[in-house]
Amino acid sequence: MEQYLPTIKDLLDIKDELYAKGLITPFGGNISVRCPDDPKKVLITPGSVYKKNLRPDQFLCVDLEGNILNESKYKTTSETPIHLTILRDRPDINAVIHTHPVYTTIVGLTEIEFLPITSDAVIVGKLPIVEWTRTGTAESGQTLSQAFSKGGLFAVIRNHGLVVGGPTLHFASGITSMIEDTCKELVICKSMGITPKLLSKEDIDYIHMRRGQV
Repeated sequence: MEQYLPTIKDLLDIKDELYAKGLITPFGGNISVRCPDDPKKVLITPGSVYKKNLRPDQFLCVDLEGNILNESKYKTTSETPIHLTILRDRPDINAVIHTHPVYTTIVGLTEIEFLPITSDAVIVGKLPIVEWTRTGTAESGQTLSQAFSKGGLFAVIRNHGLVVGGPTLHFASGITSMIEDTCKELVICKSMGITPKLLSKEDIDYIHMRRGQV
C-alpha cells in the first residue's frame, strides 16, 4: 500500500475536512477513490472504525467486486456496494463520498423543495431523492446506480444521507458541502415560516453560462 500513500493522504485530508463540518460522523459516512495505477482497484475507508482517528494503514484496497486485495484485519464497510456499483457503472467517476449531513437529510425526509436561492443551488440544480434500502445489500447499490445512470453525480438516500460522485475527491467534497449549505438555508427559511426569494431566470442563465451546471 506504500505506493498509494499520497492518495491515502488526500483521503485523510478530505475526511478531516468533512468531519470538521459534521458531515462525516464518528461511525457514519465513507469515502472511496480509484487507485491511480488501476481504475479497477479502489481505496476505501473500512467499516466500524472511529473516523476521527482514522490512520493510513486502516484503509482497504478492494477490486470492483469488493474483494480485499491488501492484508488487513479490517473489514469493508456495509456501504461498499453503494460505492462499487457507482464506480463499476460510471467510468467517468473516480471518487465517491457518502455523508450523513443533517440538513440534507431533513430535506430528504420532508421533501422541502430544492430551490435556486444561491449560485450554489443553481449549479447543483435538481436534488434527486431515492428511497432507503437495506444497507449492505446489492439493492442499495442498484438504487443509487439508477439515480446516477443519466449522468447524475449525487442523490439523497431518504432516511439515510447523501452520496456524491465526481472526477476527483476534491470535486465530490465540494459538491457535498454546496448541497448541505443550500439545504441548511432552505430548512432555516422553512422553520422561520419564510418563503425565500429566488434568483431570476436571467440570473440563473448567467450562472449556468459562467460556471456550467453540475
